[in-house]
Amino acid sequence: MTSFAEMRRRQLLLTGAALGAGLAAVAVPFPARAQISTIAEPQPDDAESDRLAAQFLDGQQPVNEGLVLELPALGDNPAAVPLRVHVTEAMTGDSFCEEIIVLASRNPLPLACRFRFTPMTGSADVAVRVRLIQSMKLRALARMSDGRVLQAKGEITVAAGGCGM
Repeated sequence: MTSFAEMRRRQLLLTGAALGAGLAAVAVPFPARAQISTIAEPQPDDAESDRLAAQFLDGQQPVNEGLVLELPALGDNPAAVPLRVHVTEAMTGDSFCEEIIVLASRNPLPLACRFRFTPMTGSADVAVRVRLIQSMKLRALARMSDGRVLQAKGEITVAAGGCGM
């Protein structure tokens, strides 16, 4: 039997529980270091994000200009990471942004947000806060009325997961 000085917390708790139940005090020996088996949580991959992007692109090749994605380098509150997406091209009745989506590649649900516009909107400029599970790449896509798709990408480091699985 081990002395109280050598007992670990679990042994002490078990001994106390046994005494409280009126049982004989028996120290149950535990290994010095508990073996904790961790099952790796399945991490979302980019497949769903890529599928959504391909569906949005609908066979078009994205243009890497004309769209700006602004986000902080470090998201200290992953439950509310601020981001801003805006089209830098002039909006006219003939050429305007119809829709903007933001994809967070490693989130369980990668479609972070979607916005639709009309010619009456005047500009395509949105600012939102999104929830992120881990550090990841973000991708913004904008569909223009003339059929082009604009694209902007960014990367962010988050402190801790905001949308646990």
